[in-house]
Amino acid sequence: MVEGRAVHVGFVADSTSQVDATYAAAIAAGASKIHPPGPQLHYDPRYYAAQVRDPDGYSLEFVYKEWQH
Repeated sequence: MVEGRAVHVGFVADSTSQVDATYAAAIAAGASKIHPPGPQLHYDPRYYAAQVRDPDGYSLEFVYKEWQH
């Protein structure tokens, strides 16, 4: 990671279960929790996501947006 710069990468999932599984795999691989899987009500009740920080400091978000499927 470039010092002093925040990096956020979003990944589109095909289902809420894919968000859950990807989050679990990231945690098992050494990522730290930012927010666990669930509806992100501050965006939309149908916006289901989870977010982790990987060991290099990158913020990774796994997202399922019901209205896009």
